[in-house]
Amino acid sequence: MTPPEISEQPIEWEYRGWRFGGWIRRSENLKASHEIVVAFHGFDRNAREMFNFSPLFKDDSVMLSISLLHHGNSMPLPPIPLDEALKPALLIESIENFICMHLSTIKEVNLVLLGYSMGSRVALTLFEKFPDKLSKVIVLAPDGLKMGSLYRFVVNTRFGKYCWRLIDKKPKTNRWIINAMRSMRLISQHKHQFGRYHTDSVEIRRRVAYGWAGHKLFWPEKEGLVKAIHENLTSEKNIYFIFGKRDKIIPFSWSKSLRDALSKTTKGVHFLEVSSGHVMRHNTIVQEIKLAIKEAK
Repeated sequence: MTPPEISEQPIEWEYRGWRFGGWIRRSENLKASHEIVVAFHGFDRNAREMFNFSPLFKDDSVMLSISLLHHGNSMPLPPIPLDEALKPALLIESIENFICMHLSTIKEVNLVLLGYSMGSRVALTLFEKFPDKLSKVIVLAPDGLKMGSLYRFVVNTRFGKYCWRLIDKKPKTNRWIINAMRSMRLISQHKHQFGRYHTDSVEIRRRVAYGWAGHKLFWPEKEGLVKAIHENLTSEKNIYFIFGKRDKIIPFSWSKSLRDALSKTTKGVHFLEVSSGHVMRHNTIVQEIKLAIKEAK
């Protein structure tokens, strides 16, 4: 059998004052399936990278990979402020609008969500609020199950926002403080690297400030997730939480609260571990994820 010819194209559309960018991947010489995979990448990554996970889906699936806010071309348009928070309802409406306008030949769409790291937080929020619109959800290294102290401080407090603006004005002083804290062993090597990575350049500091603020409404509530799982998942409609055994950023332990809340319900929900760190896009790990999902069914 001739391998399917795959096309990958950049996309961009506007909806109610917001611009969304990303990539679309689809087969050109196979009849399109009903499955459309909507993917969200991780912080400071890119939408096209999510195509590495295409082996998790059917060959004839369409993958619509959307850039997070302030990544690629996704952002609010004037006069909306750059740090405006996107509403989950508007995002799902914009996705449905894009599908209606550009993928109208696909009838009876099965909408699948795929998220990686911060993108998982977006996917989980959409599942919590609109579970009836989705046929399956896969979240990889899933952010959104526990709010980090740095995020809470920077996004949800006035003092945190002030401190972040101060870092932007005094980056050398910030770098000296972080290095000194590591030298005195007040922070771990991992936290030192995390702090330096997120503050060393103007671009990354702005992306933190605007990107985190823009997605602050995308935090799934545990009670909402439990309700969505109880009322919507079946043997055919599943959600998969995939963790890396060596992931120091989002460890499996972060899922404990949700797992405990679901202790009496296992139908359709799967918590799985693979032999990776936080990065999961390499083919060997993708194939391991594919096998883990197959065996979990």
